[in-house]
Parts: sequence; structure tokens; C-alpha cells
Amino acid sequence: MAAAPERKVLEEISEDFLCCIICLEQFKSPKILPCLHTFCEQCLVTLVEKTGSLNCPECRQQYQLPVGGVPAIKGNFFMSNLIEIFKQRLESMQGTEIKCEGCQQNTATHRCVECRYYLCNTCSKTHTNLPLTRTHQLMTIEEYETAKSTSPVTLQAVEYCNVHTQNEVKFYCETCQVPVCTNCTSVKHQKHVHTDLKDAADEYLTELKAMVDKLKVKEQEAEKNKTLAKQIHSDLTEQCSREERKVRMKVEEIIKKIKREEQRLIDELKNNYKMKIKTAAADIDEIELNHGNIKSACSYIETLMHHGNAAQLLSTKGDVDTRVKQLITMETKVYGEHESFTFTSHDEFCEQGILGVLKFDVCMSKCTVENIPKQLWKGDSADLLITTRDSTGKQVIPKQPVKAKVRKPDASWEDINVADNRDGTHRVTVAGQLDGKYQVTMTIGDQPIPGCPVIIPVIKGLVKTIGSEGSAEGQYNNPCSVAINKDRDIVTADTNNNRLQIRTRLGTFKKILKFKQFMKLFRPRDIAISSDNTNYILDDNNNQVVSDEN
Repeated sequence: MAAAPERKVLEEISEDFLCCIICLEQFKSPKILPCLHTFCEQCLVTLVEKTGSLNCPECRQQYQLPVGGVPAIKGNFFMSNLIEIFKQRLESMQGTEIKCEGCQQNTATHRCVECRYYLCNTCSKTHTNLPLTRTHQLMTIEEYETAKSTSPVTLQAVEYCNVHTQNEVKFYCETCQVPVCTNCTSVKHQKHVHTDLKDAADEYLTELKAMVDKLKVKEQEAEKNKTLAKQIHSDLTEQCSREERKVRMKVEEIIKKIKREEQRLIDELKNNYKMKIKTAAADIDEIELNHGNIKSACSYIETLMHHGNAAQLLSTKGDVDTRVKQLITMETKVYGEHESFTFTSHDEFCEQGILGVLKFDVCMSKCTVENIPKQLWKGDSADLLITTRDSTGKQVIPKQPVKAKVRKPDASWEDINVADNRDGTHRVTVAGQLDGKYQVTMTIGDQPIPGCPVIIPVIKGLVKTIGSEGSAEGQYNNPCSVAINKDRDIVTADTNNNRLQIRTRLGTFKKILKFKQFMKLFRPRDIAISSDNTNYILDDNNNQVVSDEN
């Protein structure tokens, strides 16, 4: 599998592709997640420490953290290689002198293809003599640059095993789906299926191209749907803004009318009561003056009484008597006419209390009819509840009219009034005037609501048999009489069980009444119920009439 020339790689890949979206810097120890998104190892460590879980910051997928934590996540060696190529090419383009990566002092003269290190003459000799690197391909920088342009495949670095770090990866374990070295095939992967690394890569490359072709079709589909979603978003935003402007314009129009009417009423109010208010203000001034004079005189006289001697007290007797008489006979009543005034609004605007309502298209499959009775007694009625909803199931007010009609047992049709509750619900009242089956059809915009027509049986006479023979709750032994009370409950004289039993009209057990205060055992024979719902029972054993009235 031939590698593309470095120049072409640099032309096709932007520098942003080599940057982590968390720290916004070039990848350091890049780790790749199963979703194929790559991040710096330290960035993932910080993220896991902060959130307590491993979630991809880009697509928000959650993954199980492997044993060993973030360092145990697969390293993205492809990304590391791209970064190295990008770095070297950038240095070459800038004409920067390349330093030896061994001693970090001398100018580099050679490059090791396997290690990807630039080395000086001294370090390259050492590199050749070391047992671990003796077999590495060492080239001068000039030879390396020439090979990059003419035969890039010769410059591919050797990948080494993660377990046996000195061994070159030459096989692919089909069982574990990982590249392995020769030692791995005879140790950890001994009984697994192995293939040549290059053959496996070539085969996978073919599969990968097919998958990429399918992925590109999916990408085009997603792009098309994204454009459509953006258009819908834009249309909704515009529609919302347009309708909002209409609402605001209507509100401003109403506010202007209200303000004009407000000013007219206030002007009329002030003109009508201007003189009355002036008279009331004059009364206040006069009464405040008189009140001050009385208070001042009282204060002076009380001080004179408590602290003056006999001579001082009598020396001003004439003036005090005269002033007190004046103040006592002084008029302090208010003679100005007092009339209450109120503002009464017109009902046309205030009665509704709303400017309008928003109406929406409904989803018929989400609309429901509730409160459907299993049956009706003749003469009774039932209120059916229609709830209208949109496609999300949210209760909304429909644009379309809601209608209802009923087919009676005599085959005649009748339109039913639909009461709009103004909250996305409507009430339909069905009256059971005739015994037989009533078929109720309800529509929204001439489309029937799911479940329609609704069948409601209207019954009279024998409806069902309730209870059974026995003495347990809900059972009877020689029932002699039955009556219906004001609540339409069924009251039965359970004679041989010496009790009354009460059930609802649908047959559900309600309660038992027993009377134990008599000489002989209570034995009900007959029942009558008064208008105030009191039970009167004929007691056969004690020859008396018993009531359950408290």
C-alpha cells in the first residue's frame, strides 16, 4: 500500500485538522475514540476528572473507560505521523537549520527512517553501532529529501509491537483485530488466525473504499436534509416574526384606542368634579384652621390648669370663658356636597379578557375522544370530551371547525352542539331520549376523529343481574324487596341475611346496613325511600317499621 507524497498530504490537510478541539492546539499524544474523533491525552484526562465519565466532546457519545484509564485508549499513530510530516515540511519551507535530535546541539546531517529522528554525524555513528538500532535505515538529509520526491514508499517508518517493543509488526490477528509481531503469534495470539499485515491492509482498503462510497451517499443525504431542516427553521423563524409583528400591530392599535378613551374619560371626570374638588379643598383648609385653634386653646388651658396659681388662673378668666364659648359654638361640619363616582367598563372588550388565540393544524391520529360511557339510562345524558393535539401530542386549538352529529335509534340524524372550551378541548353532550343504540360521529375539518363513530347504548328495563346466592359481601339470601334511592343506588332487603345491601346503579358494592338493637333478629321484608333519601324498612320479626335516619 503506497503512501502519498508528503507535498500532496500537506496540500490536502489543513493545520486545523491536526488541532484538538478542546485545547485548540496541535495534538499532543493523540488518542482516538471509537467514533473516530481524536483528542489530546491530557485533554481527555482533564475531561474525565471533571465529568466522571468518558463522553466524546464532539458527538457526545458515551464510552466505557478502559482498564488503565485514558492512557489505555488507542493512540492515533496516523495523526502523530501527520503531525511529524507537517512539522518537518514547515521547517524545510522556512529554511530553518535542523538540529540533531540526539545531542540537541550539532546540526543534523542524517535521518533515521524507522525512528524518524534527525541526527548529526557523531550521533548517527552511535545509532548505527547500537544493537537496537543497528538494522535501521539511515540516510543523509539530501538522500532523504530526494527519496521523498522520487520514492516515498521507501521512507515508510517501521511500526513496532506495543508488547515486544523491539519487534517489527508484520502480521494481523483476525481474531483480536490488532497488528502483532512474530512473538505475539506464538504467545498471546498463539491459536488465533493471522494474516500478512500488508495483505490484510490491502483487503481492508478495498472494504474501506466501499464503505466510504456508501458513507458519501449518506453524507449527501444528510447534507440535503440539513439544508431542508435549515430552510424549515428559517421559514418558522420568519413566520413567527411575521405573526409576532401582526400581534404587536394589533396590540398597538388597541392601546391607542384605549389611551384616547382613557384621556376622554379623565378629562370629562376632571371637568365634572373640578368645582366639587375645589370646594372640598376649601373645607379642608377651614377645618384644619379651626382644628388648630381648638387644639391650641385646649393646650393653653390645660397647662394653665396644671401649672398656674390661683391669681394666674383667675386673671384671664373672662378671656378664657369667651374664647371657649366661641370655639364650642364654632361650626366644624362639612356642608360641601359629597357624591361618589365610579367607572363602569363596556363588556364588549373586557368580557373576553383576551386579544385572540393562536390556532394550529391538528394531527388526527393524536386527537382523542374521552368520557365515553359504556351505556346510558334512558333520559340521562353524557358529556364526551374531544381533545385536539398537534403532531408532538401537545394540546392545541385547531384551525379547522369541530363538529358532531348523532344517529338515533329511529335512524334519524341530528347535529349536536359542540362547546369550545378555548383550550384545545371541546364538549359534546349526548342526550339518551330513546332506548337503543346512538351513533355519535365527531369530525375536525370534515375528517372523522379516530374511534368514530362512537356507539352508546341507551337502555331501560332489565340491564344486568347483580350478586349471587350466599351470605358474603355482595351476596344475597332471599332478597324480598328493592328500591332506588336519590343517588340512584340500588337498596335491597337481604331478608335471610338480616341486613340491607346498597350497590351503585352499575352493580358495584357500596355498603351494608344492619340493625342489632332489637329484641328479635332484624328481618327486613320491604323498603321505601323518602325524598330526603331516608330508608324505611318493614321489620317482619319485630313487627315494626325501622328507619336509618340519625
